[in-house]
This record gives sequence, structure tokens and C-alpha cells, in this order.
Amino acid sequence: MPKGIRHDREFWVGVVDEFEAAGAAEEHREFAERHGVACDTFRRWLYKLRAEQRGRRWRTRGGRRRPKAPLALSLVEVEGAPAGDARFELELPRGLRLRVPPSFDADALRRLLAVFEEPPTP
Repeated sequence: MPKGIRHDREFWVGVVDEFEAAGAAEEHREFAERHGVACDTFRRWLYKLRAEQRGRRWRTRGGRRRPKAPLALSLVEVEGAPAGDARFELELPRGLRLRVPPSFDADALRRLLAVFEEPPTP
């Protein structure tokens, strides 16, 4: 299998299952080379799927792999808003602020906040 091809989750579940079924005794690099995949990508999927099996979420931050921590949000008072305006503002990591209108959809807001939890792309 040539390197550089993006594989879907189903592919990686199969590869990781094969690795685990063999007792996870083989070196990661050797196993990845035998399957024609990048070792770092194999490890990322291995740790991600192991964490999910344990009921944990997985995330990469600054090259260090660890379980996701809850996103700490703080409410900020919006000054100068007209009387009766029910908007509110969220202060996000990296100095970002999100103004939320009174008629917000909670599920849409959750999906939007999940985007801010992801590490920035280079």
C-alpha cells in the first residue's frame, strides 16, 4: 500500500485490531512498514482507538497526545449593549470572543465550540 494515501476510520480499526490481536508485541515501526503506512499515523490511530475503548476522548495538542480536557469557558459581560438585548459573549482560548444572539440554537453552538477545541492547522 503506497504511503501518502488517506485511509478512513474503518481501515484503521482493522489495522489496529490486527495489531492488538497479535498481542501488540511487534514494534510499531515494523508493523507500520509491513502495512505500508506511516508509523506516526499508525500510532495516532492506535492511541486514539485505545482511548475510545476506555471511554475517553483523544486529542493532539502541540504534538503531545493526551485525552481531551473539558473546555473552560468564562462568560464576559457585554458593555454598552442596548437595554433589553439578551445577547451574551463567550471568551474562548487564544483570546477569541464569540457573541451569541438570544435566538441561538444550542446544538449549533455545541458544534461551533467543538471547532474551537480542535488544534489549529499549520
